[in-house]
Amino acid sequence: MKIKQAIFVVFIFIVISCDNPSSIVKGKIKDSKGKMLYFEQVDLSKVKTLDSVRLNSAGRFRFSARVKIPDFFQLRLDSQLISLLVKKGDKININANGQDIINSLSIYGSFDSENLAKLNRYLIDTRKQLDSVSVLYTNASADTSRQKLYDEYMNILETHRKYSIAYILTYTNSLTSIYALYQQISPDFYVFYKTTDLQFFKILSDSLGKYYPRSKHVIALRNNTNAMLNNYHAQLLLRKTNTVETSLPKVELTDIYGRIRKLSSFKGKYVLLSFWASWDEASIEQNLRLKEVYNKFRNRNFEIFQVSFDNSPDAWKRAVRFDELPWVNVIDTTFPNSSIAVNYNIRQLPANYLIDKDNMTIIEKNLDPDQLYDKLLVLLK
Repeated sequence: MKIKQAIFVVFIFIVISCDNPSSIVKGKIKDSKGKMLYFEQVDLSKVKTLDSVRLNSAGRFRFSARVKIPDFFQLRLDSQLISLLVKKGDKININANGQDIINSLSIYGSFDSENLAKLNRYLIDTRKQLDSVSVLYTNASADTSRQKLYDEYMNILETHRKYSIAYILTYTNSLTSIYALYQQISPDFYVFYKTTDLQFFKILSDSLGKYYPRSKHVIALRNNTNAMLNNYHAQLLLRKTNTVETSLPKVELTDIYGRIRKLSSFKGKYVLLSFWASWDEASIEQNLRLKEVYNKFRNRNFEIFQVSFDNSPDAWKRAVRFDELPWVNVIDTTFPNSSIAVNYNIRQLPANYLIDKDNMTIIEKNLDPDQLYDKLLVLLK
């Protein structure tokens, strides 16, 4: 009887083990002798190291993990990463050269992980293109050249965005689409930033919720999507009832005295949010004409909040002082990588928005000084 019970226990153990087999990640990374390779689980807000190995001359490695629900992992060698989506029972084989992992990487045994590698390569290529255009933009002297380079920059961004949209709509049942949805060109500069992009968050949240309802990544996506939708609906309600408060995209930058100035601090005044650069002749010409309008209305609940897209703070300060610009003037040296330029859809200079006293409503956009004067006469009569 005891022997039969022992056999039965062993049988149960085998069944349980077969029901939840380990997922294996193995392979070879060449030219990395003596370096540490880390196997990490990518959580919502942190990365957890599960295992590590010091690579020998052959560069071989093998890691395992128990995975019930598909989850994100990564291999880390120095600052280089290999992103993985691991499913229960996966047998993933990886080969790469440690000197340039992203361009030498090959992955077998996981279609999702192969796709993550493709997404990463495409994002890195886009970043390189944008960096190249940014360098040319910074060194360009003619405003016409800068405008062409800025248009090129925005076209590269839009091309990447369309690629990402196509990926998400193709793989609505894959967790890798979450990765595509939250891509960043640089910190806090997301590929998906438009109000219309909410539809992709909603589509993916609904679809993945059916396939992976217990995934922490899907739950986080659903919560984030609901929060964004609630905010969007609140803004719609505001337009109808004026009872719910919201705000324009944040602008908090440094003025010529080193002080942080906030657009939101001018609630209660009509504000012309103006965008310019000292290298742009049209901007300089408009500023000189704006001085007449400003002197007329500056003491009548009106302010100009002007954002310079100069890359040189010294050139910006010289222009502000030389032309004696009397209003609030701040600088954003990250242009054309500026998230403010993206949020306000600035495609050419000069540009402006006339903002209502509620600091939420845009009354008009791209007014020339004469049009601004006529509009303020009506608003401040």
